[in-house]
Amino acid sequence: MPFLFLCTALFLSCGNSTPLTPNQQNKAETIQIAQTDGEILRIAEEARRTLPIFFRHLTRPDPNEDGFCVKYPTKADDHSGIIMEQLWLTGIHFKDGVYYGILVSSPEHINGVQKSDTVAFDADSITDWMYIRNGKIVGGRSIQYLLEKIPESQRSEEQRKMLQMFE
Repeated sequence: MPFLFLCTALFLSCGNSTPLTPNQQNKAETIQIAQTDGEILRIAEEARRTLPIFFRHLTRPDPNEDGFCVKYPTKADDHSGIIMEQLWLTGIHFKDGVYYGILVSSPEHINGVQKSDTVAFDADSITDWMYIRNGKIVGGRSIQYLLEKIPESQRSEEQRKMLQMFE
């Protein structure tokens, strides 16, 4: 069974101070990938291992850092054809022993939640994290990996520009 990933302009709405056009804000590419994809599993493991780095920057950001997001797997609805949908969350905060984040977009296979809803998440289960520093993406390795899987001849100009943003 595949995982569902949303990428491209979607992740840029993770609180980045650079305004996005309405078209960019509503645009997301859906990519289904096997839950056993070795590189995706390695990226998720690395994201969890380096989570203290993310939280250090989140809680004490430099003036040139913003757009803090985590990607969190959530069980998809029964009969959706997928097991998990990966959701990007922004506005990360900790309250009463629980982590919360705000959904960056409306899930495609999870009813009952939509863009801008605040949801609880388990930090030990995140599969990626990212933020923007000086206009460059720090983290976001799953996005980079998925974009690199698209053959160069099939990448949109937006996807090419996005790949150039990674540190």
